[in-house]
Amino acid sequence: MSYDYFAATLPALQFDRAPAMTEEEFRARCREQMPASHYAAVCALLDGGAADPPYAVAWRDRETQLRNAAAKLRAAKLHGADPAPWLRAHGGFDVLVENGVAAAFQEADPMKRERALDLLRWNLAGELAGYDTLSAEAVFAYAVRLGILLRRAKADAAKGRERLLALARAQTASN
Repeated sequence: MSYDYFAATLPALQFDRAPAMTEEEFRARCREQMPASHYAAVCALLDGGAADPPYAVAWRDRETQLRNAAAKLRAAKLHGADPAPWLRAHGGFDVLVENGVAAAFQEADPMKRERALDLLRWNLAGELAGYDTLSAEAVFAYAVRLGILLRRAKADAAKGRERLLALARAQTASN
């Protein structure tokens, strides 16, 4: 399905920039312009849920593969910890995901590592959309990318440091 007018009216998104609109505004626009099945897919992509369109299935598979690769690398850093409890089944295999996660984990700084993983997600979302910038897939990729920007905008280094200290205090108190 083509969304010539709708896709053309969406404001451009740029990685490492503030989101161009709120999630609520994007959902409202999608609800007005898309059939219910595509709107449900947009909501699933924003909420991390499952949906039927091929783009949403492919995205979920790539995201699951990315999370699995990260779990394996984190387990390896814990000297032989078993990642199996955190691994989930996914369709297909994309070597670029594996290589991208491995490259991200070369970053010692957790914030830089998360940025690298989000940039990998950003690029995967665009790759899955293909070349038609006015298609349903392009709108689905927009939803994924907007979700990335919204999550990154919520990140707060001071709150993260505070949470880390609280976890360390709790761990110390339990020992």
